Amino acid sequence: MNQQVDCSVVSEIRTAGATFQVADYHWDAGTEILEREETILLRWRMRPYRIKTKAWLDPGQEASFGQLMLHPAGVATHAYAADEQEDVRCLDCHFDRDWIQDVTGTNFDRIDGPLTSSLDLRNADLDHSMRRLMREMVEPGFASVVLAESLGSSMAVDIVRQFGMQRRADEVLSDAKGGLSPGRLRQIRDYIISFQEGSPTLAGVAAQCGVSVAHLRRMYKSTTGHTLHQFIEELRVSRAKALLLDTNLPLKVISHKLGFCHPSAFSFAFKKTAGESPRAFRHRCATGVTSVD
Repeated sequence: MNQQVDCSVVSEIRTAGATFQVADYHWDAGTEILEREETILLRWRMRPYRIKTKAWLDPGQEASFGQLMLHPAGVATHAYAADEQEDVRCLDCHFDRDWIQDVTGTNFDRIDGPLTSSLDLRNADLDHSMRRLMREMVEPGFASVVLAESLGSSMAVDIVRQFGMQRRADEVLSDAKGGLSPGRLRQIRDYIISFQEGSPTLAGVAAQCGVSVAHLRRMYKSTTGHTLHQFIEELRVSRAKALLLDTNLPLKVISHKLGFCHPSAFSFAFKKTAGESPRAFRHRCATGVTSVD
């Protein structure tokens, strides 16, 4: 990390092939950041959920940092801070490349494709492991090092699944047949589920997969028999049901959290999928009595 960025390590666990650190970072407004690691760095940001700092990849091209990021070994990442200082807490997992190859039995040593997908990584399995490891490092329990080693091995496998050669070979073969591989479908599902607020666009999903929107639509329907838009809407309605049952949030707030432009659009989409309005669903589940819209 660039010397203009202050870094304080809060907690650390070292294993044979990885080093795990909870670290607090601070940078001032306008700070230029240059990061280049000799290890494979998997980073999960505990807080804040979003940062204003941007990465620049090529002249005129910038990218946002997601909550989960993978920095390839030996690849420089340039960033510049916004017009205000920021304080960030992260879980940094430094993986030795040879160790990942030993654990997974592959020759994985780099990330093919655009760097933007790794700076905003959407992978539910990796996210779950990082959250578990963060809790353990902040409040360590019995056999913390053993647990960290186990989680590290699991994350190594998930990294290779996300970016490894076998996954790319499967996708090339599947794409040639006009469909999507199980790995690609899992990648799409993880990306869509990762949105805690709002909703992904088809263009965003296509960019994550490195294909055009038209190609993605065609392959997804060919593989599943359903449209990708239907899948996104079904997941949004599923999240809406959980919010309607588990919270007292007004419908307007739920609509905004799910990325609908207006409550009426939310009600229309919900009724189209669930067969009843959000208000009727909440009332029925709370009282056991079906209400009339």
